[in-house]
Amino acid sequence: EADIRPPALVVVGEVVSLRDTINWFEKRPLFRKKVLVTRTREQASELVHRLEELGAECREYATIAILPMESYAELDRELARIDRFDWLVFTSINAVKYFFARLFEQGLDARALSGVKIAVVGRTTGEVLAGYGLRADLVPQEFTGDGLAEALVREGMDGKKILIPRALKARESLPETVRAAGAEVAVVPVYRNVVPVDSDEENTGPAALRRELEEGDIDVVTFTSSSTVTNFVQMLAPADQDDLRRIMAGVTVVAIGPLTARTVEKNGLTVDVQPADYTIPKMVDSIVAHFLAEGGGEPGIPGF
Repeated sequence: EADIRPPALVVVGEVVSLRDTINWFEKRPLFRKKVLVTRTREQASELVHRLEELGAECREYATIAILPMESYAELDRELARIDRFDWLVFTSINAVKYFFARLFEQGLDARALSGVKIAVVGRTTGEVLAGYGLRADLVPQEFTGDGLAEALVREGMDGKKILIPRALKARESLPETVRAAGAEVAVVPVYRNVVPVDSDEENTGPAALRRELEEGDIDVVTFTSSSTVTNFVQMLAPADQDDLRRIMAGVTVVAIGPLTARTVEKNGLTVDVQPADYTIPKMVDSIVAHFLAEGGGEPGIPGF
């Protein structure tokens, strides 16, 4: 009669009086917070898993589709003379994955990179690189393209040959900075970052997302790159920045780092949460801290 269905837990007896003590489920810091995760479909899992463990209800919405290049002629040319480079620089995990996929397709393996130093933009990218049996020689303290550029310059770039496999469309500050420091830089696109072809059906498309935001059904929106912001706004199709602010009224906006935050602000929105360390775990910690502070709570995760 109460429509209770499995999985369900029934407690009978005096132990019921301990409900407030053992009720860890509802005491999780993000309990019932509805979080919109804007990432590629393939890369949302870690963020979603961490948020759901803390009680959040996640709505995944892909704002990016990662596709291979139509031609790898440029990369193949550089792979054929890979031993001429002093540094191989990765600015994303996708750059690592698509670079090595092509390396293997060409009949090569990690031994082809003998003598080449490798730099990565952050800890997560370094972990993906380690999956191919290689350890990064350089990881900047600040996990951004600008932080990586500054770290490379400190290594001494005069006369060095640098290979940067990256997205077809990306910021030019990194190659420009190392060129200015005297390096010879080859920038090679290894994947494309595009707006996904999404459904326009009533419950899944951009119109449904816009309706959820307008009706207050979403508490938090997370952005993990500038592209997620740009594509998210494009998919919502607001009339102007005032319309976008109206749609997003009451929604907590989370940006993983300063570059992403800058793109949020360029679109007329305010960033409410930004971690000091630009990683997914620290991003989640910052969301928790934000809502605990908002509710007057103390840091800590009851039941964990």
